Amino acid sequence: MPPLSFSEGFAIAAGLVQLFVAVVFLRFRHGRPEWGLGWWAVTFAAAGVMNTGAPVLLAAMHSPFGTSLNVLTMVLGISTMGALVAGSRLYTGHPRPGPWWSFALTWLAYLSLMMTRQLWPEYESLIANGVTGLIFAYLGCLSLGAMRRESGAGHGIAAAMLCLYIPMVAGAYAMGLDQVELRYWSAVPFALAGLGVMSAMMGRMRAHLRDLNESLEQRVADRTHELRDIISSLESFNSMVSHDLRGPLGGMAGLSGVALSALDAGDTERARRLFQAVQAQSSNLSNLVADLMALARVSNVALLKQPVALSELVQESVQHLELSHGEGHAQPVQVAPLPVVACDKALLRQVLVNLLGNALKFSRKAARPQVRVWAEVREGGVQVAVQDNGVGFDATRQRDLFTPFKRLHEERDFEGTGLGLALVRRIVERHGGRVGAESQTGQGATFWFWLPATETPT
Repeated sequence: MPPLSFSEGFAIAAGLVQLFVAVVFLRFRHGRPEWGLGWWAVTFAAAGVMNTGAPVLLAAMHSPFGTSLNVLTMVLGISTMGALVAGSRLYTGHPRPGPWWSFALTWLAYLSLMMTRQLWPEYESLIANGVTGLIFAYLGCLSLGAMRRESGAGHGIAAAMLCLYIPMVAGAYAMGLDQVELRYWSAVPFALAGLGVMSAMMGRMRAHLRDLNESLEQRVADRTHELRDIISSLESFNSMVSHDLRGPLGGMAGLSGVALSALDAGDTERARRLFQAVQAQSSNLSNLVADLMALARVSNVALLKQPVALSELVQESVQHLELSHGEGHAQPVQVAPLPVVACDKALLRQVLVNLLGNALKFSRKAARPQVRVWAEVREGGVQVAVQDNGVGFDATRQRDLFTPFKRLHEERDFEGTGLGLALVRRIVERHGGRVGAESQTGQGATFWFWLPATETPT
């Protein structure tokens, strides 16, 4: 076997680098399948096989066009470029058209190029390297675009190495290298491009890991905040059990005893009034237990987000209030045009039922009760407001509004369990939003909730 020439040795060294790059891409292809690392692995594995077999390839290049070895080399070369284009488009965020379409279009381009060898045989090498250079320039542009969208992920290195192919091959062509040596020489910038993309991949994975760590820290902070709220709610629950539950239960026991004594004495009218009071207290306790179960369920149920027309959801909430409180109860509600939002429809209906129910309840003593619902785009999301002209609340106690079991009005004036607004807050926060309210005593109140355009459920 004759000794290797300098160009052959150069090609073999570049081929070994390409095989190493292929192994790296193969190792990480399952971690981020959407990056097209499997296509990259095929690209540099095929290139590595061709270049490490430099003496055989040399014979193929000197053999007549159309021989089996020549055809095999051509198929490997075109497939390498097709896989390179497919992988590059996936890696830079261009999944459409699919990778197989990119592969097929690359094959079509080179097959069209082969048809020109009969027309301009003296320029065959120049045209082939020119088309390959244009493909590398295109891939470099894709990497530059990805660099603008995803800074700090190493796309700039990939772009520089891909674009390096053109001046290096152009320089070799200007030096007068023949077709075979030129193809060997082109293995070097191809290998450098592989190293550049591999380095970019590592940088991109580091950036991805950094983002995951940051998001994990944020989730831990959110969960800590949630646990603090749960602890606060449990403390309030303990207080409620000792007051809101034990008190009514004791009262019911006392009223029942007095009612039984009235029945024994034959005073049925008094007994009826006492049992009616017992019935009212038991109904309040039943509502309280239902609200407690709803609050617990909201904290654990999975969000089923979908596009929801807020106008239709408000109408459904109004109908719910009409059914539960009687026809005409929600007549004062005026609804402005509302947008479509992405949310859990069932949970957001609970939010609207609670806010509309509160607005109707606290404005029922007004001369002409009015409740308005509107929405506006704000801070990259949608803010929905429910306004009434009722009794309002003391602005200095605003912090207590959304705390479980905290009531800003006496129960004898306005019925309720003190859990409705806490339920509203929890549902909205699970959608990645926030709640708030503005009011002055005797001047009505406006309650609002804001949902982001893209929710981040907790």
